Amino acid sequence: MGNICTRNCLFCAVDKGYPPPLDPREPGNIAQAVDQLNLKHVVVTSVTRDDLSDGGAAHFADTVRAIRKVHPQTTIEVLIPDFQGSPDALRILMNSSPEVINHNMETVPRLYPEVRPKADYQRSMDVLKWVKSADRKMLTKTGLMLG
Repeated sequence: MGNICTRNCLFCAVDKGYPPPLDPREPGNIAQAVDQLNLKHVVVTSVTRDDLSDGGAAHFADTVRAIRKVHPQTTIEVLIPDFQGSPDALRILMNSSPEVINHNMETVPRLYPEVRPKADYQRSMDVLKWVKSADRKMLTKTGLMLG
């Protein structure tokens, strides 16, 4: 979804600002790369796109479906932003049936205001809880940075 993030997390070296429109060819291009590389497992991730009404959930879903179409045996993990906690956005993504939904917490609650000023610890926890409550079989995971 581009290389410009709408958030300002202090640990990240990605450019921040207002990103350009989504590239509609991106899902197909990613699928083509997965097919050419004959990948058994792929992790699809992105910058955070708070400028989009669904946070980019439909773009993630389009990418999952494009990969399935050309390389159905590949398992797909999506490493997602929090979609501002939107259950509608999460539903859009889940309807594309990735095998794993990953949303990194990055740090502990007391450091969120300092390191992730535009994110919210409880909202991230709620994203993971919502996914699991919507589909108990869906694999979910998260990550923390140490050091």
